[in-house]
Amino acid sequence: MAWTLRLSDDEEAALSAQSEAEGRSKQEITRDALRNYINRHRTWDEYLSEGPVVYG
Repeated sequence: MAWTLRLSDDEEAALSAQSEAEGRSKQEITRDALRNYINRHRTWDEYLSEGPVVYG
């Protein structure tokens, strides 16, 4: 999946500082944060498919 995330200058600076402090890439930190958010807020009990979901 491809997507674009736009951050404010302050958010970008905070993400860069967190990346440096944790020794992980900004992409890894963002991916993990989004995955955790989605899992906490999902409205389904089980994933609908084991495989990838492909749209149109």
